[in-house]
Amino acid sequence: MNYWMWLVSLVGILGTAVVLGTDMFFLTVGRSALRLASTSAVTEVMGFFHMFADARMPIWGVAAILSNLLLVVFSKGEQRWFYLASFLVLLLFVAFYNLLSRPINRVQTEAAKTGKRLDNGRELQASWDRVLWIRVPLLVVSLLAQCLVLLVASA
Repeated sequence: MNYWMWLVSLVGILGTAVVLGTDMFFLTVGRSALRLASTSAVTEVMGFFHMFADARMPIWGVAAILSNLLLVVFSKGEQRWFYLASFLVLLLFVAFYNLLSRPINRVQTEAAKTGKRLDNGRELQASWDRVLWIRVPLLVVSLLAQCLVLLVASA
């Protein structure tokens, strides 16, 4: 593996790790803390979180996806299959995000911006939290695949 491939691989690992770290935080800490807050506080805080996260987090996800795609195209042998697996899992993550998480993000963000009270705020947050049980394992698989390539390449 040459130097530019190492660099691109590290960009993919970093991008995936940032997204995984964010989801892991909400899975292990955020869910519990939000259960103690009032429904209006949950809606407001998560709405504003999503307002910024939906604007800034795609940078990390796109970096991970593009780096894995580049490495699928330009790598050889066993390495290619690890990157392909990681790339496909990241695409699956994006699909789950767009289908299940993003609609909730939009509702919460709009409510937070307008100060609107959501009668189903707790249910929306519980639905968003459940999606983490899908998203986190997908990100773990992607990250492990990317890291395993570096182990195989250095062996």
